[in-house]
Amino acid sequence: MDREKRAAMKYLIIFVSALIIEIASTFYISYVSEKNAVGMLIFAFIGPFLGLPFVGFIVESKTWKERIRMAFSSAIGYLIGSLIVITILNPN
Repeated sequence: MDREKRAAMKYLIIFVSALIIEIASTFYISYVSEKNAVGMLIFAFIGPFLGLPFVGFIVESKTWKERIRMAFSSAIGYLIGSLIVITILNPN
């Protein structure tokens, strides 16, 4: 795989990870508010694993330009994750 495709995949993975983290954190918060211990424990356990793609890519990044692109990828993922939660998963 050439360098440009690898870079695009990296930003896509960061985007998807942020999207999933945002949705999962919303579920975690709802389990906390409902005092659902099993749900809280499940999401507390899987939470650190959801962040692994971020850690791996950020550690290997060498320039601030690349880090800023990663921040934009994650920000857009969090934004879309929030929109999904607001519009689809929480229809109130």
